[in-house]
Amino acid sequence: MSLARVQSSNQPSADDAMPQGTVSKNGMNPNKNDFMTMMVAQIRNQNPLNPMDGTQYLTQLGMMSAVSSLEDVKMGMVNLNIGMSNVEMLQSTNLIGKSVLMEVKDALEVKEGQKLDGRIRLDKAADNVKVAVYDEDGKLVDTLHLGPQPAGLVKVEIDGDKLGAGKYKFEVLGENGSDAWSQNMLLAAKVQAFHISNNPNIPNQLELAGVGKMSVYDMCEIADSDTMPVMAQSRKPFPFSLI
Repeated sequence: MSLARVQSSNQPSADDAMPQGTVSKNGMNPNKNDFMTMMVAQIRNQNPLNPMDGTQYLTQLGMMSAVSSLEDVKMGMVNLNIGMSNVEMLQSTNLIGKSVLMEVKDALEVKEGQKLDGRIRLDKAADNVKVAVYDEDGKLVDTLHLGPQPAGLVKVEIDGDKLGAGKYKFEVLGENGSDAWSQNMLLAAKVQAFHISNNPNIPNQLELAGVGKMSVYDMCEIADSDTMPVMAQSRKPFPFSLI
């Protein structure tokens, strides 16, 4: 598999993540070198007639040792995070060309002429299932009525010509007697690329054919590239395997 479609910004190294010999402007983050500098300055400038007590030196040496240990732990955590990120990157390259199910948690961009392959996973049979479609302002613009459905996966097609271009939120509503619930819709698509984020607040993303980018953490299930999801009415087991 080619890695040409794995796109990334510069990955931070351990050296970049841990600047050496620096102190914050307020002086609240001294390192072991700063402690040594202060200790030498104290020795040089102490009153020879009233030298510092030896226990004070031992206390400062203990503080230097503690700071050094914390720096080593921090460096180890940085290296561990970098290693885990690299492992996730290498594992995620295997997703390219695979079909995946993504949980639609946020607004989804729909284009005119586009048909998105939606899915609904029902843990139990429902007397009535519908999908409420809202625009970006939260206004209800359409409702897809699917009627009674058995437990399993239910196929639902999102028609861009009917909705019109824009961003929409989808809410699945189910009813079974007096029991009612809501859940997120799923989306079936093929992975085209894997985007690596260098921002710790932004997760890595999958680029999906005809859909765009979605967070890798929204991925629910994976299938081979030539495996297509089946409709719940067929009562066949869904070919995806849970992660």
